[in-house]
Amino acid sequence: MDLAFNLLLTILVELPIVGFFFSKRKRRSALMVCLFVNVVTWPVVNIIRLSTDWDLNLVEIGVVVLEGIAYWFFLGRNWTKAALIAILANTASFLVTKFVHIGPDFFQKKTNIIR
Repeated sequence: MDLAFNLLLTILVELPIVGFFFSKRKRRSALMVCLFVNVVTWPVVNIIRLSTDWDLNLVEIGVVVLEGIAYWFFLGRNWTKAALIAILANTASFLVTKFVHIGPDFFQKKTNIIR
């Protein structure tokens, strides 16, 4: 459950940050690219995190580089603006997912549901 919650947090944090950098006309395509890039990179990061002993900070730097390249390639931004978008969005989502956690007793168990 913790992994799904972290994916939800990542998407909820990064989408508004990426959308902020685009005009209303290009915002929809920017948000779709952001969602696609996160759906692709997020599982890769977690597979690496769970199956190897690599430093998570180095893996996140790789994600920032890949997302910056994706924003540059798919959205037509210059590389400095694409890098800035990727750095800000990933730093924010990294910090939020690092410090916001839900406990296992957060959700009700079936025996506690009132009918």
